[in-house]
Amino acid sequence: MKGWQRLQQFQGESSFTTWMTRIVINLCLDQLRKQKRERAESIEALDEESGGVERQMPPVTFNPTERLERSELRQRIDRAMEQLSYEHRTVLVLHEFEDMEYKEIARVMGCSIGTVMSRLFYARRRLAALLADLRNES
Repeated sequence: MKGWQRLQQFQGESSFTTWMTRIVINLCLDQLRKQKRERAESIEALDEESGGVERQMPPVTFNPTERLERSELRQRIDRAMEQLSYEHRTVLVLHEFEDMEYKEIARVMGCSIGTVMSRLFYARRRLAALLADLRNES
């Protein structure tokens, strides 16, 4: 619609597609700025109405034991990951933590999709065996 309204402003210095694309990009940026402004205004209104944004947020409780347990768990997982072969660890990290699909992993690692699937299966199985005692502790 904007392009049609401003058609007389098209000077032909660039292609029509480039000119139209720029209009769409500018409209999108304007919309994002508007949403950002509205979000900031709503936070300010909440701050004024209720005595502060902080009062609207749930209280954060600090549990030093929980932090220690998480740290220990993280160390156990890291040690278990180190015991996996390079290929198994890499496939597991790429799939589970980087959210890559089998096809992408196969391309990056230079192997077939079937090999990726096999490595992922065995990596999960090995990791589960290495961390099996954690299930018994909880």
